[in-house]
Amino acid sequence: MPPIEKPSDIPPEAMADLEEVCRLISEGKRVTDPALLKRISERSEEVQRRIREKYGVVEWAVDLIREARDE
Repeated sequence: MPPIEKPSDIPPEAMADLEEVCRLISEGKRVTDPALLKRISERSEEVQRRIREKYGVVEWAVDLIREARDE
């Protein structure tokens, strides 16, 4: 999956899912379609995997908590 540089780079199937989620939210409804939820989850896992491969596990929250505690 290549990086997304601009909105037109979003794959059509991902954009369709995004529009459906936005429609449901705007109507005050929950996303309950199992197929839609599965696609979203799979894309999310893929993005997380790519970030971990590129940057490793980033423990920035620990540093922020320690920094706040020291102030």
